[in-house]
Amino acid sequence: MKKIYYILIVTVLALLSSCQKPEFVEPTVERQGITSLTAYFTQGKYVEKEMGKLDLSNVDASEMTRYEIPIMFYYPEESDAVTTLHMSRVRVRAELAPNCKIEPPLTILDLNLENQFVFTNAQGESKDIVITGKRVKFQTAQFLSFNLINPVDSSLVVEGFVDNEEKTIYLFTIDDLDGLVVEAEPWYHGSIKDYDVLSTVPASWNNDTTVVAVAHDGKTEQEFKVLKRNPSKIRYGFNVSTVKELFNVDPCVTFGAPNYMIPVYSSLAFVDGNLVVCHGPDYTPVYVDSRNGSKKGEIVTGGKAFGAVTNDEAGNMLLCTHVDEYATSWEIYRTSSVSEAPVLWHTHNKSVGLPMGAKIRVCGNIDADATIIVNFEGVDGVTVSGQFLQITVQNGAVVKEEVHDLYNNSGLSWGSSPINAAGIVPTNAAGDNGWFYAAYSIDGMYWVRKDYKLGKLIGSNEEYPSHVNPNCLDSKMFNNANYMALFVSHHFPAWEPQNIDLWLYDIGDPATVSGEYQTSPAIVAYDSWVDYYNKTNNAKNETMSSSDVVIAQSKDGLRLYVYCYDHYAGVLCGYTADCVKRE
Repeated sequence: MKKIYYILIVTVLALLSSCQKPEFVEPTVERQGITSLTAYFTQGKYVEKEMGKLDLSNVDASEMTRYEIPIMFYYPEESDAVTTLHMSRVRVRAELAPNCKIEPPLTILDLNLENQFVFTNAQGESKDIVITGKRVKFQTAQFLSFNLINPVDSSLVVEGFVDNEEKTIYLFTIDDLDGLVVEAEPWYHGSIKDYDVLSTVPASWNNDTTVVAVAHDGKTEQEFKVLKRNPSKIRYGFNVSTVKELFNVDPCVTFGAPNYMIPVYSSLAFVDGNLVVCHGPDYTPVYVDSRNGSKKGEIVTGGKAFGAVTNDEAGNMLLCTHVDEYATSWEIYRTSSVSEAPVLWHTHNKSVGLPMGAKIRVCGNIDADATIIVNFEGVDGVTVSGQFLQITVQNGAVVKEEVHDLYNNSGLSWGSSPINAAGIVPTNAAGDNGWFYAAYSIDGMYWVRKDYKLGKLIGSNEEYPSHVNPNCLDSKMFNNANYMALFVSHHFPAWEPQNIDLWLYDIGDPATVSGEYQTSPAIVAYDSWVDYYNKTNNAKNETMSSSDVVIAQSKDGLRLYVYCYDHYAGVLCGYTADCVKRE
Protein backbone atom coordinates (compact mmCIF):
# COMPACT_ATOMS: atom_id res chain seq x y z
CA MET A 1 0.00 0.00 0.00
CA LYS A 2 1.31 3.38 -0.87
CA LYS A 3 1.88 5.78 1.97
CA ILE A 4 -0.76 8.46 2.45
CA TYR A 5 0.69 11.58 3.97
CA TYR A 6 -1.00 13.81 6.59
CA ILE A 7 -0.02 17.43 7.02
CA LEU A 8 -1.26 18.32 10.48
CA ILE A 9 2.10 18.85 12.19
CA VAL A 10 5.13 19.63 10.06
CA THR A 11 8.03 17.35 11.01
CA VAL A 12 11.49 17.77 9.55
CA LEU A 13 13.12 14.46 8.66
CA ALA A 14 16.90 14.33 8.44
CA LEU A 15 17.82 11.84 5.72
CA LEU A 16 20.93 9.83 6.35
CA SER A 17 23.10 9.89 3.27
CA SER A 18 24.23 6.57 1.82
CA CYS A 19 27.98 5.90 1.67
CA GLN A 20 30.37 3.05 1.19
CA LYS A 21 31.81 3.25 4.72
CA PRO A 22 29.96 1.66 7.66
CA GLU A 23 28.10 4.05 9.96
CA PHE A 24 29.54 4.12 13.49
CA VAL A 25 27.22 4.15 16.49
CA GLU A 26 27.80 3.70 20.17
CA PRO A 27 27.03 0.07 21.07
CA THR A 28 24.27 -0.46 23.64
CA VAL A 29 25.76 -3.74 24.88
CA GLU A 30 29.36 -3.91 26.15
CA ARG A 31 31.88 -5.31 23.64
CA GLN A 32 29.25 -5.55 20.92
CA GLY A 33 30.73 -4.64 17.55
CA ILE A 34 27.99 -5.06 14.94
CA THR A 35 24.86 -3.13 15.89
CA SER A 36 22.86 -3.86 12.74
CA LEU A 37 23.03 -5.18 9.18
CA THR A 38 20.57 -3.74 6.67
CA ALA A 39 19.78 -5.08 3.20
CA TYR A 40 18.70 -2.85 0.30
CA PHE A 41 17.34 -3.52 -3.19
CA THR A 42 19.84 -2.89 -5.99
CA GLN A 43 17.53 -3.24 -8.98
CA GLY A 44 13.97 -2.58 -10.13
CA LYS A 45 11.59 0.16 -8.99
CA TYR A 46 12.55 -0.24 -5.32
CA VAL A 47 16.29 0.47 -5.64
CA GLU A 48 17.73 1.61 -2.29
CA LYS A 49 14.56 0.60 -0.43
CA GLU A 50 15.11 -1.47 2.70
CA MET A 51 14.22 -5.13 2.24
CA GLY A 52 15.37 -6.42 5.61
CA LYS A 53 17.29 -5.56 8.77
CA LEU A 54 19.06 -7.56 11.45
CA ASP A 55 18.91 -5.36 14.56
CA LEU A 56 21.37 -6.32 17.30
CA SER A 57 21.27 -3.06 19.24
CA ASN A 58 19.87 -4.75 22.34
CA VAL A 59 21.57 -8.12 21.94
CA ASP A 60 24.97 -9.25 23.18
CA ALA A 61 26.36 -10.40 19.84
CA SER A 62 30.01 -10.52 20.93
CA GLU A 63 30.11 -14.30 20.45
CA MET A 64 28.12 -14.40 17.24
CA THR A 65 29.83 -15.65 14.11
CA ARG A 66 26.83 -16.10 11.81
CA TYR A 67 24.57 -13.20 10.91
CA GLU A 68 21.31 -14.01 9.10
CA ILE A 69 19.45 -10.96 7.77
CA PRO A 70 15.66 -11.48 7.72
CA ILE A 71 14.37 -10.49 4.27
CA MET A 72 10.74 -9.53 3.62
CA PHE A 73 8.89 -12.41 1.96
CA TYR A 74 6.95 -9.99 -0.28
CA TYR A 75 7.77 -6.40 -1.18
CA PRO A 76 5.82 -4.23 -0.74
CA GLU A 77 4.17 -6.14 2.08
CA GLU A 78 0.71 -5.72 0.55
CA SER A 79 1.77 -7.06 -2.83
CA ASP A 80 2.28 -10.58 -4.18
CA ALA A 81 5.74 -9.70 -5.49
CA VAL A 82 8.16 -12.19 -3.95
CA THR A 83 11.69 -11.11 -3.11
CA THR A 84 13.31 -14.34 -4.30
CA LEU A 85 14.85 -12.84 -7.44
CA HIS A 86 16.37 -9.95 -5.49
CA MET A 87 18.21 -12.14 -2.96
CA SER A 88 21.17 -12.64 -5.29
CA ARG A 89 22.01 -8.92 -5.57
CA VAL A 90 21.58 -7.16 -2.25
CA ARG A 91 23.47 -4.14 -0.96
CA VAL A 92 24.33 -4.69 2.70
CA ARG A 93 25.34 -1.89 5.05
CA ALA A 94 26.57 -2.31 8.62
CA GLU A 95 26.35 -0.17 11.73
CA LEU A 96 29.51 -0.76 13.73
CA ALA A 97 30.88 0.36 17.07
CA PRO A 98 33.78 2.84 16.83
CA ASN A 99 37.08 1.38 15.62
CA CYS A 100 35.49 -1.86 14.46
CA LYS A 101 35.68 -3.08 10.88
CA ILE A 102 34.55 -5.78 8.47
CA GLU A 103 36.90 -7.04 5.77
CA PRO A 104 36.58 -7.11 2.86
CA PRO A 105 34.26 -4.07 2.80
CA LEU A 106 30.57 -4.83 2.40
CA THR A 107 29.26 -4.30 -1.12
CA ILE A 108 26.65 -6.21 -3.11
CA LEU A 109 26.10 -9.73 -1.76
CA ASP A 110 24.24 -12.86 -2.76
CA LEU A 111 22.26 -13.54 0.40
CA ASN A 112 21.46 -17.04 -0.77
CA LEU A 113 25.12 -17.82 0.04
CA GLU A 114 27.19 -18.02 3.21
CA ASN A 115 29.33 -14.92 2.63
CA GLN A 116 32.66 -15.06 4.47
CA PHE A 117 34.18 -11.99 6.21
CA VAL A 118 36.58 -11.11 8.97
CA PHE A 119 35.34 -8.89 11.79
CA THR A 120 37.83 -6.96 13.95
CA ASN A 121 36.67 -5.28 17.15
CA ALA A 122 37.97 -2.13 18.80
CA GLN A 123 40.57 -4.15 20.76
CA GLY A 124 42.04 -5.54 17.55
CA GLU A 125 40.60 -9.03 18.08
CA SER A 126 39.47 -10.72 14.86
CA LYS A 127 37.10 -13.57 14.05
CA ASP A 128 35.64 -15.16 10.94
CA ILE A 129 31.98 -14.37 10.40
CA VAL A 130 29.27 -15.33 7.91
CA ILE A 131 26.66 -12.92 6.54
CA THR A 132 23.69 -14.47 4.79
CA GLY A 133 19.95 -13.96 4.46
CA LYS A 134 16.66 -15.73 4.84
CA ARG A 135 13.23 -14.76 3.56
CA VAL A 136 10.78 -14.67 6.45
CA LYS A 137 7.03 -14.55 6.56
CA PHE A 138 5.25 -11.60 8.19
CA GLN A 139 4.18 -11.77 11.82
CA THR A 140 1.50 -9.07 11.72
CA ALA A 141 -1.83 -10.45 12.98
CA GLN A 142 -4.32 -7.67 12.24
CA PHE A 143 -7.39 -6.80 10.18
CA LEU A 144 -7.78 -4.63 7.11
CA SER A 145 -11.58 -4.65 7.29
CA PHE A 146 -14.44 -6.30 9.16
CA ASN A 147 -18.06 -6.01 8.00
CA LEU A 148 -21.35 -7.68 8.78
CA ILE A 149 -23.43 -8.86 5.82
CA ASN A 150 -27.04 -9.89 5.33
CA PRO A 151 -26.72 -13.50 4.13
CA VAL A 152 -29.98 -13.31 2.18
CA ASP A 153 -29.05 -10.57 -0.29
CA SER A 154 -25.32 -10.07 0.54
CA SER A 155 -25.98 -6.41 1.38
CA LEU A 156 -23.73 -4.53 3.80
CA VAL A 157 -25.42 -4.08 7.19
CA VAL A 158 -22.64 -2.45 9.20
CA GLU A 159 -19.05 -1.58 8.38
CA GLY A 160 -16.83 -2.32 11.33
CA PHE A 161 -14.21 0.14 12.52
CA VAL A 162 -10.94 -1.71 13.01
CA ASP A 163 -8.55 -0.36 15.63
CA ASN A 164 -5.45 -2.52 15.19
CA GLU A 165 -3.56 -0.66 17.90
CA GLU A 166 -6.19 -1.38 20.54
CA LYS A 167 -7.02 -4.83 19.07
CA THR A 168 -10.66 -3.84 18.88
CA ILE A 169 -13.35 -3.86 16.18
CA TYR A 170 -16.25 -1.47 16.79
CA LEU A 171 -19.72 -2.02 15.34
CA PHE A 172 -21.19 1.47 15.56
CA THR A 173 -24.93 1.05 15.20
CA ILE A 174 -28.17 0.91 17.17
CA ASP A 175 -29.67 -1.68 14.82
CA ASP A 176 -30.27 -5.36 15.62
CA LEU A 177 -27.26 -7.42 14.52
CA ASP A 178 -28.83 -10.87 14.70
CA GLY A 179 -28.54 -13.40 11.87
CA LEU A 180 -25.56 -11.85 10.08
CA VAL A 181 -22.36 -13.22 8.58
CA VAL A 182 -18.86 -11.77 8.41
CA GLU A 183 -17.08 -10.34 5.39
CA ALA A 184 -13.56 -9.47 6.48
CA GLU A 185 -10.02 -9.04 5.21
CA PRO A 186 -7.03 -10.05 7.33
CA TRP A 187 -3.74 -8.17 7.21
CA TYR A 188 -1.74 -8.82 4.06
CA HIS A 189 -1.11 -12.54 3.45
CA GLY A 190 -2.68 -13.43 6.78
CA SER A 191 -5.92 -15.26 7.59
CA ILE A 192 -8.82 -15.23 10.03
CA LYS A 193 -9.38 -18.14 12.38
CA ASP A 194 -12.62 -20.06 11.68
CA TYR A 195 -13.43 -17.70 8.81
CA ASP A 196 -15.28 -20.44 6.91
CA VAL A 197 -17.79 -20.51 9.78
CA LEU A 198 -17.91 -16.77 10.41
CA SER A 199 -18.58 -16.02 6.73
CA THR A 200 -21.29 -18.63 6.16
CA VAL A 201 -23.14 -19.35 9.42
CA PRO A 202 -25.52 -16.54 10.54
CA ALA A 203 -24.88 -15.41 14.09
CA SER A 204 -25.79 -12.64 16.52
CA TRP A 205 -23.33 -9.77 17.02
CA ASN A 206 -25.40 -7.82 19.52
CA ASN A 207 -23.18 -8.88 22.43
CA ASP A 208 -19.43 -8.42 22.83
CA THR A 209 -17.42 -11.25 21.31
CA THR A 210 -13.96 -12.00 19.90
CA VAL A 211 -12.38 -12.97 16.59
CA VAL A 212 -8.81 -14.06 15.92
CA ALA A 213 -6.43 -12.76 13.24
CA VAL A 214 -3.61 -15.05 12.09
CA ALA A 215 -0.39 -13.67 10.62
CA HIS A 216 1.29 -14.72 7.37
CA ASP A 217 3.60 -17.07 9.27
CA GLY A 218 0.58 -19.15 10.32
CA LYS A 219 1.72 -19.12 13.94
CA THR A 220 1.29 -15.60 15.27
CA GLU A 221 -2.30 -15.02 16.44
CA GLN A 222 -4.04 -11.98 17.90
CA GLU A 223 -7.46 -11.91 19.54
CA PHE A 224 -9.66 -8.89 18.72
CA LYS A 225 -12.64 -7.73 20.75
CA VAL A 226 -15.77 -7.08 18.66
CA LEU A 227 -17.90 -4.45 20.40
CA LYS A 228 -21.31 -3.11 19.40
CA ARG A 229 -21.52 0.54 20.43
CA ASN A 230 -23.71 3.56 19.81
CA PRO A 231 -21.75 5.83 17.48
CA SER A 232 -20.69 9.35 18.34
CA LYS A 233 -18.62 11.75 16.25
CA ILE A 234 -15.61 13.89 16.87
CA ARG A 235 -16.37 17.60 16.75
CA TYR A 236 -14.90 18.41 13.35
CA GLY A 237 -13.74 16.63 10.22
CA PHE A 238 -12.22 13.16 10.23
CA ASN A 239 -9.71 11.19 12.25
CA VAL A 240 -6.41 11.53 10.42
CA SER A 241 -5.15 8.24 11.84
CA THR A 242 -7.93 6.34 10.06
CA VAL A 243 -7.11 7.47 6.52
CA LYS A 244 -6.34 4.48 4.31
CA GLU A 245 -6.40 3.42 0.70
CA LEU A 246 -9.31 1.14 -0.15
CA PHE A 247 -8.12 -0.02 -3.55
CA ASN A 248 -6.11 0.86 -6.63
CA VAL A 249 -7.21 -1.13 -9.69
CA ASP A 250 -6.95 -1.25 -13.46
CA PRO A 251 -10.46 -0.25 -14.65
CA CYS A 252 -10.10 -2.13 -17.96
CA VAL A 253 -9.35 -5.39 -16.17
CA THR A 254 -11.60 -4.91 -13.15
CA PHE A 255 -14.84 -3.80 -14.76
CA GLY A 256 -14.27 -3.64 -18.52
CA ALA A 257 -13.79 0.12 -18.89
CA PRO A 258 -12.97 1.45 -22.38
CA ASN A 259 -9.21 1.39 -22.93
CA TYR A 260 -7.04 4.47 -23.20
CA MET A 261 -7.30 4.56 -27.01
CA ILE A 262 -11.02 5.35 -26.87
CA PRO A 263 -12.15 8.96 -26.24
CA VAL A 264 -14.61 9.23 -23.34
CA TYR A 265 -15.99 11.72 -20.82
CA SER A 266 -15.21 10.38 -17.33
CA SER A 267 -17.15 11.14 -14.15
CA LEU A 268 -17.82 9.51 -10.78
CA ALA A 269 -20.65 9.39 -8.26
CA PHE A 270 -21.34 7.62 -4.97
CA VAL A 271 -24.88 6.38 -4.34
CA ASP A 272 -26.49 3.76 -2.11
CA GLY A 273 -23.07 2.49 -1.03
CA ASN A 274 -21.91 2.00 -4.63
CA LEU A 275 -19.39 3.86 -6.77
CA VAL A 276 -20.74 4.79 -10.21
CA VAL A 277 -18.40 5.28 -13.17
CA CYS A 278 -19.77 7.14 -16.19
CA HIS A 279 -17.97 7.36 -19.56
CA GLY A 280 -20.33 9.76 -21.28
CA PRO A 281 -23.49 9.46 -23.40
CA ASP A 282 -22.19 6.56 -25.52
CA TYR A 283 -21.95 4.23 -22.52
CA THR A 284 -24.26 2.95 -19.81
CA PRO A 285 -22.75 3.91 -16.43
CA VAL A 286 -21.49 0.97 -14.38
CA TYR A 287 -21.40 0.64 -10.63
CA VAL A 288 -18.65 -1.06 -8.66
CA ASP A 289 -18.08 -2.16 -5.10
CA SER A 290 -17.03 1.01 -3.28
CA ARG A 291 -14.70 -1.01 -1.03
CA ASN A 292 -12.65 -2.89 -3.64
CA GLY A 293 -13.52 -1.56 -7.11
CA SER A 294 -14.96 -4.83 -8.45
CA LYS A 295 -17.82 -4.55 -10.94
CA LYS A 296 -21.35 -5.15 -9.67
CA GLY A 297 -23.45 -4.15 -12.67
CA GLU A 298 -24.87 -1.35 -14.82
CA ILE A 299 -27.18 1.31 -13.41
CA VAL A 300 -30.79 1.52 -14.54
CA THR A 301 -30.99 4.52 -16.88
CA GLY A 302 -34.62 4.48 -17.97
CA GLY A 303 -33.41 4.70 -21.58
CA LYS A 304 -31.61 8.02 -21.14
CA ALA A 305 -28.05 8.81 -22.19
CA PHE A 306 -26.04 10.76 -19.64
CA GLY A 307 -22.93 12.86 -20.09
CA ALA A 308 -21.86 13.01 -16.46
CA VAL A 309 -22.76 11.97 -12.92
CA THR A 310 -22.01 13.23 -9.42
CA ASN A 311 -23.45 12.98 -5.91
CA ASP A 312 -24.57 15.46 -3.31
CA GLU A 313 -23.91 15.18 0.45
CA ALA A 314 -27.17 13.36 1.24
CA GLY A 315 -27.05 10.22 -0.92
CA ASN A 316 -28.55 11.60 -4.12
CA MET A 317 -26.96 10.98 -7.51
CA LEU A 318 -27.30 13.66 -10.17
CA LEU A 319 -27.04 12.69 -13.84
CA CYS A 320 -26.97 15.28 -16.60
CA THR A 321 -27.24 15.24 -20.36
CA HIS A 322 -24.35 16.35 -22.59
CA VAL A 323 -25.41 18.78 -25.33
CA ASP A 324 -23.62 20.62 -28.13
CA GLU A 325 -23.40 24.34 -28.86
CA TYR A 326 -26.67 24.32 -30.82
CA ALA A 327 -28.88 22.82 -28.12
CA THR A 328 -31.50 25.03 -26.51
CA SER A 329 -32.02 23.02 -23.33
CA TRP A 330 -30.06 20.89 -20.90
CA GLU A 331 -31.36 18.51 -18.21
CA ILE A 332 -30.48 17.15 -14.77
CA TYR A 333 -31.92 13.86 -13.51
CA ARG A 334 -31.78 12.39 -10.02
CA THR A 335 -31.96 9.04 -8.23
CA SER A 336 -30.90 7.52 -4.91
CA SER A 337 -30.35 3.99 -6.17
CA VAL A 338 -28.45 2.23 -8.95
CA SER A 339 -31.53 0.07 -9.56
CA GLU A 340 -34.12 2.87 -9.81
CA ALA A 341 -34.44 4.83 -13.05
CA PRO A 342 -33.46 8.50 -12.66
CA VAL A 343 -36.24 11.07 -12.90
CA LEU A 344 -36.06 14.54 -14.43
CA TRP A 345 -35.23 17.08 -11.73
CA HIS A 346 -34.38 20.31 -13.56
CA THR A 347 -34.30 21.71 -17.10
CA HIS A 348 -32.08 24.64 -18.03
CA ASN A 349 -33.10 26.81 -20.97
CA LYS A 350 -29.75 27.23 -22.60
CA SER A 351 -28.74 30.66 -23.93
CA VAL A 352 -24.96 30.23 -24.25
CA GLY A 353 -23.89 28.82 -27.62
CA LEU A 354 -21.37 26.33 -26.23
CA PRO A 355 -21.47 22.62 -25.27
CA MET A 356 -22.17 21.65 -21.64
CA GLY A 357 -22.63 18.59 -19.50
CA ALA A 358 -19.26 16.79 -19.61
CA LYS A 359 -18.94 17.46 -15.86
CA ILE A 360 -21.35 18.46 -13.12
CA ARG A 361 -20.52 19.47 -9.54
CA VAL A 362 -22.73 19.88 -6.49
CA CYS A 363 -21.94 21.02 -2.96
CA GLY A 364 -24.71 20.53 -0.40
CA ASN A 365 -27.99 18.61 -0.35
CA ILE A 366 -30.40 19.07 -3.27
CA ASP A 367 -33.31 18.34 -0.92
CA ALA A 368 -32.21 21.25 1.27
CA ASP A 369 -29.57 23.79 0.22
CA ALA A 370 -26.98 23.26 -2.51
CA THR A 371 -24.96 24.93 -5.24
CA ILE A 372 -24.51 23.21 -8.60
CA ILE A 373 -21.78 24.14 -11.08
CA VAL A 374 -21.63 23.17 -14.78
CA ASN A 375 -19.00 24.45 -17.21
CA PHE A 376 -19.69 25.61 -20.71
CA GLU A 377 -17.03 23.98 -22.86
CA GLY A 378 -14.93 25.46 -25.63
CA VAL A 379 -15.26 24.26 -29.22
CA ASP A 380 -12.05 23.04 -30.85
CA GLY A 381 -10.90 25.30 -33.65
CA VAL A 382 -13.71 27.79 -33.01
CA THR A 383 -13.60 29.35 -29.55
CA VAL A 384 -12.57 28.89 -25.95
CA SER A 385 -14.94 29.30 -23.02
CA GLY A 386 -14.86 31.29 -19.81
CA GLN A 387 -18.43 30.78 -18.65
CA PHE A 388 -20.17 28.43 -16.25
CA LEU A 389 -23.72 27.91 -14.99
CA GLN A 390 -24.44 28.14 -11.27
CA ILE A 391 -27.72 26.73 -9.98
CA THR A 392 -28.74 27.69 -6.44
CA VAL A 393 -31.00 25.33 -4.47
CA GLN A 394 -32.81 26.41 -1.31
CA ASN A 395 -35.22 24.27 0.69
CA GLY A 396 -35.09 21.62 -2.03
CA ALA A 397 -36.07 23.93 -4.90
CA VAL A 398 -34.10 25.73 -7.60
CA VAL A 399 -34.33 29.43 -6.80
CA LYS A 400 -31.72 30.93 -9.12
CA GLU A 401 -29.70 30.29 -12.27
CA GLU A 402 -26.68 32.44 -13.05
CA VAL A 403 -24.17 32.39 -15.89
CA HIS A 404 -20.80 33.60 -14.62
CA ASP A 405 -18.21 34.91 -17.06
CA LEU A 406 -14.68 34.36 -15.76
CA TYR A 407 -13.02 35.39 -18.99
CA ASN A 408 -14.34 38.97 -19.03
CA ASN A 409 -14.22 39.37 -15.26
CA SER A 410 -11.11 37.41 -14.25
CA GLY A 411 -9.22 36.71 -17.46
CA LEU A 412 -9.66 32.93 -17.14
CA SER A 413 -10.66 30.70 -20.03
CA TRP A 414 -10.48 27.07 -21.08
CA GLY A 415 -10.88 24.79 -24.08
CA SER A 416 -12.96 21.72 -24.84
CA SER A 417 -13.62 18.75 -22.60
CA PRO A 418 -12.23 16.56 -21.34
CA ILE A 419 -8.61 17.66 -21.26
CA ASN A 420 -8.63 21.44 -21.53
CA ALA A 421 -11.82 22.22 -19.63
CA ALA A 422 -11.36 23.75 -16.18
CA GLY A 423 -12.43 22.32 -12.87
CA ILE A 424 -14.72 24.73 -10.99
CA VAL A 425 -16.36 24.06 -7.61
CA PRO A 426 -18.18 26.22 -5.05
CA THR A 427 -16.39 26.84 -1.77
CA ASN A 428 -19.52 25.86 0.18
CA ALA A 429 -23.14 24.77 -0.25
CA ALA A 430 -24.43 28.33 -0.05
CA GLY A 431 -22.15 29.44 -2.88
CA ASP A 432 -21.53 32.71 -1.06
CA ASN A 433 -17.74 32.59 -0.87
CA GLY A 434 -16.76 32.18 -4.48
CA TRP A 435 -15.22 29.22 -6.27
CA PHE A 436 -12.03 27.29 -6.77
CA TYR A 437 -10.71 27.03 -10.30
CA ALA A 438 -8.07 24.60 -11.62
CA ALA A 439 -6.91 24.00 -15.18
CA TYR A 440 -4.17 22.45 -17.28
CA SER A 441 -3.46 25.80 -18.92
CA ILE A 442 -2.25 27.35 -15.64
CA ASP A 443 -0.80 24.23 -13.99
CA GLY A 444 -2.40 25.28 -10.75
CA MET A 445 -5.44 26.53 -8.92
CA TYR A 446 -7.08 29.86 -7.98
CA TRP A 447 -9.57 30.93 -5.39
CA VAL A 448 -11.97 33.15 -7.35
CA ARG A 449 -13.85 35.47 -5.03
CA LYS A 450 -17.48 36.44 -5.59
CA ASP A 451 -16.31 39.77 -7.00
CA TYR A 452 -14.19 37.75 -9.51
CA LYS A 453 -10.89 38.84 -7.98
CA LEU A 454 -8.29 36.09 -7.98
CA GLY A 455 -6.33 34.83 -5.03
CA LYS A 456 -2.71 33.86 -5.53
CA LEU A 457 -1.92 31.01 -7.89
CA ILE A 458 -1.55 27.75 -5.99
CA GLY A 459 0.89 25.44 -7.72
CA SER A 460 3.76 23.11 -7.07
CA ASN A 461 6.87 24.07 -5.15
CA GLU A 462 8.76 22.39 -7.97
CA GLU A 463 8.37 23.00 -11.68
CA TYR A 464 5.19 21.09 -12.41
CA PRO A 465 5.65 18.89 -15.49
CA SER A 466 3.50 19.59 -18.53
CA HIS A 467 2.42 15.97 -18.80
CA VAL A 468 0.07 16.11 -15.82
CA ASN A 469 -3.29 17.84 -15.65
CA PRO A 470 -4.62 19.49 -12.45
CA ASN A 471 -8.21 20.08 -13.55
CA CYS A 472 -10.32 17.70 -11.44
CA LEU A 473 -11.95 19.25 -8.35
CA ASP A 474 -14.76 18.36 -5.99
CA SER A 475 -15.97 20.06 -2.80
CA LYS A 476 -18.20 18.69 -0.06
CA MET A 477 -18.98 19.20 3.62
CA PHE A 478 -18.29 16.33 6.02
CA ASN A 479 -18.88 16.50 9.77
CA ASN A 480 -18.84 20.33 9.93
CA ALA A 481 -15.74 20.64 7.73
CA ASN A 482 -15.65 21.86 4.12
CA TYR A 483 -13.26 19.75 2.07
CA MET A 484 -11.98 20.05 -1.48
CA ALA A 485 -10.19 17.32 -3.43
CA LEU A 486 -7.80 18.10 -6.28
CA PHE A 487 -6.84 15.19 -8.54
CA VAL A 488 -3.83 15.79 -10.80
CA SER A 489 -4.20 13.27 -13.62
CA HIS A 490 -1.73 12.19 -16.29
CA HIS A 491 -1.39 13.81 -19.70
CA PHE A 492 1.32 11.50 -21.11
CA PRO A 493 1.50 8.44 -18.81
CA ALA A 494 4.68 7.08 -20.39
CA TRP A 495 6.67 10.15 -19.41
CA GLU A 496 8.66 10.43 -16.21
CA PRO A 497 8.06 11.05 -13.44
CA GLN A 498 5.37 8.40 -13.57
CA ASN A 499 3.08 9.71 -10.88
CA ILE A 500 -0.29 11.34 -10.43
CA ASP A 501 -1.43 13.13 -7.29
CA LEU A 502 -4.43 13.48 -5.00
CA TRP A 503 -4.65 16.42 -2.59
CA LEU A 504 -7.32 17.07 0.05
CA TYR A 505 -7.79 20.54 1.56
CA ASP A 506 -9.88 22.09 4.32
CA ILE A 507 -11.51 25.07 2.60
CA GLY A 508 -13.56 26.38 5.50
CA ASP A 509 -11.47 29.52 5.09
CA PRO A 510 -10.61 29.66 1.35
CA ALA A 511 -7.80 32.12 2.03
CA THR A 512 -5.79 29.37 3.74
CA VAL A 513 -5.55 27.48 0.46
CA SER A 514 -2.35 29.23 -0.49
CA GLY A 515 1.28 28.58 -1.27
CA GLU A 516 1.94 25.27 -3.00
CA TYR A 517 -0.02 22.05 -3.37
CA GLN A 518 2.35 20.23 -1.07
CA THR A 519 2.75 22.81 1.68
CA SER A 520 -0.50 24.76 1.77
CA PRO A 521 -1.73 25.48 5.32
CA ALA A 522 -5.09 24.05 4.24
CA ILE A 523 -3.85 20.60 3.24
CA VAL A 524 -5.08 17.73 5.42
CA ALA A 525 -4.09 14.61 3.47
CA TYR A 526 -2.57 13.61 0.17
CA ASP A 527 -1.18 10.79 -1.92
CA SER A 528 1.64 12.10 -4.08
CA TRP A 529 2.32 8.86 -5.89
CA VAL A 530 -0.88 7.25 -7.16
CA ASP A 531 -0.08 4.05 -9.05
CA TYR A 532 -1.57 3.50 -12.50
CA TYR A 533 -1.57 0.76 -15.12
CA ASN A 534 -1.15 2.26 -18.59
CA LYS A 535 2.39 3.43 -19.31
CA THR A 536 1.82 4.00 -23.06
CA ASN A 537 1.37 7.30 -24.90
CA ASN A 538 -0.82 7.73 -27.95
CA ALA A 539 -0.44 10.41 -30.61
CA LYS A 540 -4.06 11.47 -30.17
CA ASN A 541 -3.91 11.56 -26.42
CA GLU A 542 -5.65 14.92 -26.21
CA THR A 543 -8.97 13.17 -26.85
CA MET A 544 -8.37 10.55 -24.21
CA SER A 545 -7.06 12.37 -21.10
CA SER A 546 -10.29 12.24 -19.13
CA SER A 547 -10.40 12.03 -15.33
CA ASP A 548 -12.50 12.77 -12.28
CA VAL A 549 -12.52 12.93 -8.49
CA VAL A 550 -15.47 12.79 -6.12
CA ILE A 551 -15.98 13.17 -2.36
CA ALA A 552 -18.76 11.23 -0.62
CA GLN A 553 -19.82 9.94 2.75
CA SER A 554 -21.50 6.85 4.15
CA LYS A 555 -25.22 6.86 4.81
CA ASP A 556 -24.65 7.14 8.55
CA GLY A 557 -22.24 10.06 8.08
CA LEU A 558 -19.41 8.27 9.87
CA ARG A 559 -17.11 7.66 6.90
CA LEU A 560 -15.58 9.97 4.34
CA TYR A 561 -14.69 8.63 0.88
CA VAL A 562 -12.59 10.07 -1.93
CA TYR A 563 -12.49 8.31 -5.32
CA CYS A 564 -10.34 9.10 -8.38
CA TYR A 565 -10.46 7.90 -11.98
CA ASP A 566 -7.89 8.46 -14.73
CA HIS A 567 -8.97 7.07 -18.09
CA TYR A 568 -5.72 7.62 -19.97
CA ALA A 569 -3.37 6.44 -17.23
CA GLY A 570 -5.75 3.60 -16.42
CA VAL A 571 -6.58 3.67 -12.71
CA LEU A 572 -9.55 3.74 -10.37
CA CYS A 573 -8.68 4.25 -6.70
CA GLY A 574 -10.47 4.95 -3.46
CA TYR A 575 -9.62 6.27 0.01
CA THR A 576 -11.53 6.46 3.26
CA ALA A 577 -11.41 7.92 6.77
CA ASP A 578 -13.88 8.14 9.64
CA CYS A 579 -15.06 10.67 12.21
CA VAL A 580 -15.99 8.20 14.96
CA LYS A 581 -15.15 9.18 18.51
CA ARG A 582 -13.31 6.26 20.09
CA GLU A 583 -13.75 5.17 23.68
